[in-house]
Amino acid sequence: MGFQKFDFKTWLFPSVCFGLFCYGMVFIFIYTYSPNEDASLFSNTKNTTNVTDVSKFREEMMKQIKKIN
Repeated sequence: MGFQKFDFKTWLFPSVCFGLFCYGMVFIFIYTYSPNEDASLFSNTKNTTNVTDVSKFREEMMKQIKKIN
């Protein structure tokens, strides 16, 4: 088995891309969660307890299926 010389040019582009990816992930993590430590990600959603009626849902689905066919 012959020992191959380490080729710096082969590893330069993937290493730079991986470094930029890691930097981007850290940037996203810091600026997403740092200013909003007490805020929930889903705090703007409404807490409604709407119950779907199965028969109405079935009728709507049948209407949509008939439109397609």
